[in-house]
Amino acid sequence: MRRTAVIVLALGLLAAACSDSDTDSSAPTTASPSTSAPVTDGTAPTTTAGERTTTSQPRPATVELQVTEVARGLQVPWSLAWDPEGALWFTQRTGVLTRLNGPSRDIAGVTPIGEGGLMGLEIDRQGRMFVMYTSAQDNKVVRLEPDGSQKVLVSGIARASIHDGGRLRFGPDGTLYASAGDAGQPNLAPDPSSLNGKVLKVDPENGGATVFSRGHRNPEGLCFAPGGRFLSTEHGPTGNDEVNVLSQGFDGGWPGTSGNGIRNYSPSVAPAGCAVYSADLIPQWKGSMLFGTLRGEGLRRITFAADGSVAGEEVLYEDTYGRIRDVAVGPDGAVYFTTSNRDGRGSVRSGDDRIMRIGPSR
Repeated sequence: MRRTAVIVLALGLLAAACSDSDTDSSAPTTASPSTSAPVTDGTAPTTTAGERTTTSQPRPATVELQVTEVARGLQVPWSLAWDPEGALWFTQRTGVLTRLNGPSRDIAGVTPIGEGGLMGLEIDRQGRMFVMYTSAQDNKVVRLEPDGSQKVLVSGIARASIHDGGRLRFGPDGTLYASAGDAGQPNLAPDPSSLNGKVLKVDPENGGATVFSRGHRNPEGLCFAPGGRFLSTEHGPTGNDEVNVLSQGFDGGWPGTSGNGIRNYSPSVAPAGCAVYSADLIPQWKGSMLFGTLRGEGLRRITFAADGSVAGEEVLYEDTYGRIRDVAVGPDGAVYFTTSNRDGRGSVRSGDDRIMRIGPSR
């Protein structure tokens, strides 16, 4: 069945937001996206105090969008990825890896605990699959081998019922990154001897990890813009959620500071998985950063000015689908997202949990 959402964009900056930072330290009906403040379509930066910039660039075409259901009856779908043949795969936190309309497989060693379990998923150009999961002892990053075995690439990341991070992302140069939360132990984030509270660079061939950035509380989203700009989302302590631009040696400052990103949220929205939209199917979203929110129960779309600062923000589908865990752009140019209403903190709705697709209505 289909949900139709007509996206009406206006110029302006988001004045306020609304998170799950500590709580998540982590049929369909026609609905319109909700915005909590004026928004921008990303074609020109906006300014405060009623000022308006001008631009000679043409505005992109705007297409009417609809949301359709891709899969239902899932148990906390955590991450989405496509293989080289274009098949969609996804993890469920209970320990199941599934190909859409295809087989499922239990990943050996997964021990769901609180926010932990089977989390991040990435697939490289060779079709090799990488997952991050909670075991009985720790959090691990592994490569799934064709014979069903696992090549452990990183182990010894402290696990907990909260703040496990868990996101995997390949960079444009083929480097694999993994986000690791502080496991509820803030002192681990700045500790150079700990893998926790860090974004890690992982060797996908031989294993091993080096610290790319530190001082993180619970980074749940990692995504790259086409030019290589590295963005992340992070849960703050009862507010002060962050969107950050990461670089080698970046220090997020946790636990000494929080709320120092390029975009911050108080009250908390609990930002989760993210993607930068660079396809042509939805022209009005091109160049935007999209991310789901757990406590915020919606999809956020951030636009950027020429200097990389945040130009504006749009709140989409607020309170329509509940908690949104991951957001990804498919090979068809559509945007896919997962609900997370069965994670123990949401209100379960008919069909939950689900994978949904956003694309043109015609």
